[in-house]
Amino acid sequence: MNYNGMGPEWFPVVLGTLGLSVAVYVLYLVFDYYILFLIGKIIFYIVIIFYLFVLSSWIYRYAKNTRLIKSDFNNITTLSFTAFPGVLYFALAFFYYAYIGFNAEIAYLFLYLYIFFYIFVFIINIILNYNLYTNKYKFSDITYAILVPTVALGANIILSSILLIRPLSLYYTSGILTLLYFMVIIALGITFFQFLFIGTASFISHIGNSNYNVRPATMIPVGSSSMLIINIAFLPLFNYLKLFNVPKNIAVDISMPFFGFDLLSFSVAAVIAIMHVKKRQAMTVWAYVFPLGVATFAYYMLYDLTEIYAFVYVIMVFTVALFTFYTYAWINTHKILKHKK
Repeated sequence: MNYNGMGPEWFPVVLGTLGLSVAVYVLYLVFDYYILFLIGKIIFYIVIIFYLFVLSSWIYRYAKNTRLIKSDFNNITTLSFTAFPGVLYFALAFFYYAYIGFNAEIAYLFLYLYIFFYIFVFIINIILNYNLYTNKYKFSDITYAILVPTVALGANIILSSILLIRPLSLYYTSGILTLLYFMVIIALGITFFQFLFIGTASFISHIGNSNYNVRPATMIPVGSSSMLIINIAFLPLFNYLKLFNVPKNIAVDISMPFFGFDLLSFSVAAVIAIMHVKKRQAMTVWAYVFPLGVATFAYYMLYDLTEIYAFVYVIMVFTVALFTFYTYAWINTHKILKHKK
């Protein structure tokens, strides 16, 4: 059998699987049932193996056929999906700490890898924006998929949040902590404005595109705005650095409108999915899955800040939706793989 490796479209599958661990871990934080922690940890180990396999297979794909690098560079969706390894690293490192823990050596290793993946995702954003500004893509090719590099850059907060607060902050100098916070704020600004401008362009292009296979991407704005919630909700924890002062109530006030947008976007995407459930899907179906994992984490942050119990019900609804869409996505993926044989 001639194995050609895996394309970047498989990274959302890994991230969607990690989303299950995220959701279960969030339920553990809410209800304090240790069995949920163990289930989340088992899923996390599975995701580690899955991620390493897809990552090595992706690298092998380019090594076997270097011409694919240029073709992927010129494909707006494929280029956007290339940012997924960054999201996965930030999330996997966070949950490595949550499930296993860090020592000083691991803390510095993950810091260096954090900087590497931050730069990697930043470069992907530069390339994508360069291609957009120089009209290398057709307007009809633009979908919400191009928000992935934006989500990936904003996702740095998932890891930097634990690097910036105790006990891990004790491993680093004040200069390193200041640099990390500087990187967080830069990413937050880029994420917000790209969400605003690129998201608007994607919406205009999307509603004029008759290709159903891109419609699962309507869930990606949920991941984008949820990532903004996570960024903003963490900011009060960094006030001790005395660089910026973000009061807790201000963080809540700013985050809540994004939560409202999340509910609208999720509702629309869910209705689209239900109304077209019998249609054959492409690998883009995984765009229904991974944003929900981000959302459950964001809503836990809001619950932690506000102690409004309604967020618990929202988390439970999104968790059920996550597992449902995850099953649906695997069914479609099985059909795709079977059809290729």
